[in-house]
Amino acid sequence: MKHIVAIIIVLTVLIGGFVYLLPRLAELKSTENKTPDSVKEDSTVVQDTVSSLPFEERMQQALEPLEVSYSKRKKRHIWTMGGGQTIIMYLLQAQRFIEKSGGKILYTEELYNNNEVFQSAKMDLLKNDGDTLKIEFQVSRSEFKPGASILAIGFQTTNLTPELIVGLNKLDYPFDLLVPPFGPGEDFFRDLERIKRKEIVLWITMESTKLNRVHNKLRPLRIHHTEDQIETVIDDAYKVLPNAKGLATRYGEQAVEHRQLLQAILRPTQERNLWFMDISMNKLSIVPQTCQEMGLTCKSASPYNPDNSALSDYSKAKLREAKRNGLSAMILPLNQSTLDKLADLSEKAKQQGTTIVNLSTFMKK
Repeated sequence: MKHIVAIIIVLTVLIGGFVYLLPRLAELKSTENKTPDSVKEDSTVVQDTVSSLPFEERMQQALEPLEVSYSKRKKRHIWTMGGGQTIIMYLLQAQRFIEKSGGKILYTEELYNNNEVFQSAKMDLLKNDGDTLKIEFQVSRSEFKPGASILAIGFQTTNLTPELIVGLNKLDYPFDLLVPPFGPGEDFFRDLERIKRKEIVLWITMESTKLNRVHNKLRPLRIHHTEDQIETVIDDAYKVLPNAKGLATRYGEQAVEHRQLLQAILRPTQERNLWFMDISMNKLSIVPQTCQEMGLTCKSASPYNPDNSALSDYSKAKLREAKRNGLSAMILPLNQSTLDKLADLSEKAKQQGTTIVNLSTFMKK
């Protein structure tokens, strides 16, 4: 009897344990077995929620109009779009959304008779449910779309004084310093560390008709140099300024024409994950083709030339360029006059919907 009672007690405990544990084991197994498909299902629920929004509302989210209204006279919805982006860009954005969302464009016409707005266009379309939607896009003259365009600022830096350091640290926007890795003394590089918000660019001297013996201390990259010599110079420059994000030409109007020299410069540039900027202003430059062949990020920019224009005219032109093209870059000599002229640049850029960025962001666009 004692043995039988003991067996009954043990069985009761075991059965009770199984009854308690089995549901929890099932829950645990369900949690562990949550596959990417189940995660996909969760995300599908979110997508379905988004998709359940009306077509027109989703289109507004995609294009971000400043104001939406309806004109009884035109029998058309009026979408006021932020300035800083052309009507063509807005129409392309609308086209991408409509095609992606299962709609269809029936008719598009750019308008030229509305002096109250910067640009405008009509668009008739079929929504994904078959209903017609008629819109007139109007690009505002006075209100700008935030982040509609970008502007990068680079300072050619050959000298650092306490006043320049203070002036740079007062700037309320990011900027780049084009820094010669060879030539300046140790104090120069120590002072460089005191500057905030900066991004460093290796400003390396390259083949030019303007070079003479005085420039030898800058270790210029010349046509007669071997690939190993060129790589050594770039490697030494990178060791001096290991936080550098890119490399820009100094002089170099002959270097950007010479394929073999250019390739020898670009290979170690690419290996160090640096971008390349041509500011030589040489119209015969083969930098774009060569960079494309090598898969390297490259762009060109026109630096300020006091022989051609006043600094105020140059900055106005670059702001207009950003507004018109969506992006622009200023390359200026670093001195007190330049800093004084650019003191209100941030406010001017903001007024036209332009965001000031560093050169690395500019290069990615």
